[in-house]
Amino acid sequence: MALPLFVPFATMPSAKTEKILLCIIALGGCAATVWSGLEMQSRPFWGQLTLYFCMGFWVFISALYALRKAYTGRSRRPIYLSTLSGLLLGKAFVYTSPLAWVGFVPLLVSTLELDSEGRCRYLTHGLHAFHAFVVWNIAATYWVANASLVPGCVAFGLNSLFMATVWLAALWVRRRWAAGWLPALVSFWLSFEWLHHQWEISWPWLSLGNAMAFFPDWVQWYEYTGAFGGGLWIWSLNLLAFAAWSRRSKRLHWLAGWCAMAVLPVLGSAIMLARLNPEGIPVEVVVVQPNYEPHYEKFAVDPNIQMDNFEELSRQKITPDTRYIVWPETSFEYLRTHSFEGDWRVQRMRTLASANPDLCLVSGIGSIREFAPGETLTSAARKSRPGSNAAQFEVQNSAIQVCNGTEEIPLYVKSKLVPGVETFPYRQLLPFLKPIVDQLGGSIYGLGRQPERSVFLSDGLAIAPVICYESIYGAYVGEYIRKGAQAIFIMTNDGWWDDTPGYRQHLAFGTLRAIEYRRPIARAANTGISCFVDARGIVHEATSYNERIAVKGTLLFSNGETFYLKHGDYVAHLALALSLGILLWILLSPLLKVRLSESR
Repeated sequence: MALPLFVPFATMPSAKTEKILLCIIALGGCAATVWSGLEMQSRPFWGQLTLYFCMGFWVFISALYALRKAYTGRSRRPIYLSTLSGLLLGKAFVYTSPLAWVGFVPLLVSTLELDSEGRCRYLTHGLHAFHAFVVWNIAATYWVANASLVPGCVAFGLNSLFMATVWLAALWVRRRWAAGWLPALVSFWLSFEWLHHQWEISWPWLSLGNAMAFFPDWVQWYEYTGAFGGGLWIWSLNLLAFAAWSRRSKRLHWLAGWCAMAVLPVLGSAIMLARLNPEGIPVEVVVVQPNYEPHYEKFAVDPNIQMDNFEELSRQKITPDTRYIVWPETSFEYLRTHSFEGDWRVQRMRTLASANPDLCLVSGIGSIREFAPGETLTSAARKSRPGSNAAQFEVQNSAIQVCNGTEEIPLYVKSKLVPGVETFPYRQLLPFLKPIVDQLGGSIYGLGRQPERSVFLSDGLAIAPVICYESIYGAYVGEYIRKGAQAIFIMTNDGWWDDTPGYRQHLAFGTLRAIEYRRPIARAANTGISCFVDARGIVHEATSYNERIAVKGTLLFSNGETFYLKHGDYVAHLALALSLGILLWILLSPLLKVRLSESR
């Protein structure tokens, strides 16, 4: 029996009209790709052009696929529904979080409609799911291609392939245990997101819980569940909406359940927010946004001129009460870890820090560590140039703290590295990816990292030096907090992606750490958004993109412990356990049935 139609496809055009429309869409996608490609060749900054290029190309391919199905007389509705899912999920990650609450529903409907046509092959299901996820990835993260086009497109395809694999795994369960496929889908998905936080091809940007970052007032309960709890909430809303659509006899019951599931957590969050009264040690902090364009300016301007700029901006805001100055990621490069004190840039930092008795300057730097003869080499070790005293060295993306009256200069080395740019994932297994890594400006060696998190201490205060990409990893940031960090300092460079949603997403996702651990954040961006975030996840003193400025704020350094700090990603761990249980049940149940039949 034909399934009910799903809006907005309640009335389908005639076959002839539909074919004409698909031809027009295909031509439009092709035109958008050609036009944006030509424009990109003539412009130094691409902005939204990568969206038109990537989405136009994919629209062209998808329209041809739908047109082929139209000429063979097969239903096109599943591809339209898959497209709708991709658009809803993509827009949810661009400032419209509630769309994620129903984003998977059209794709779930598409799955049922494909099966209603007969026993559909996994390949067909996989293609429709892959299509939805490509649209989602491009719509939400097209700005990645602004750093480098081809590797960005590879990232869209690879991440979509991972997501489609999860979807197919759930369908595999469905054909063996119909009642368990939706719980399997949720548990498999959350398990995949957890894996995406752990392995070398790590890209947890589109973890579902991150979608709610644009409405921090609604998710104050993340201090109990972390962002994985948000992912579980979003999946629950999608399944309730899907049940309301598919079970017409009890539709009102399911709709009531959906409304309750949507409203109650938001209401609980509002109550938590009203009762929350952050307490702590007031500390005045200055963050500097020097505004150097990273592609053509940042690494070409004379370091002396850059230092003058940093010092001028810092002194504009320093008061006798200022305890910290924060400079962004890789403010200066090629500082050798064994000779910080002899470096003229560190000496200038120390002079600036002498403005106040208790003043500390925390800065992102590019550091070089030289290996002593006989020292164990890391995977990032490179051969030194002729004439160097060291046989080998590694390059690091790091942070240092220079304090007035203290000779020690603690160093933290960034350890969550951006795949392709800062690390070559599984380079022994995937040597053919070297050209893509080269296009990204990376190296097959990657950057050095340190095995554990460390905090910077100063007169009873402790801060977490979080560098760029690390801020989107909830459990990872918790490792700093367990070592006593009372505040989070995020140093980043968000100018690589031009004025696109990328730097706004990065800020929003980072604010979730403030809620999870009830720790304030000082955020220093080379350009993008520099700001302060209180323990409720509310942003203060936000700067604008492409603005040269320093801002000052007071953070309440805290020692409190949240439930999430104590228990970590238990939601993801439960999903992993459930996934394993489902797989074992399906694999072992035939054996159990055989044993039971033999015993009878």
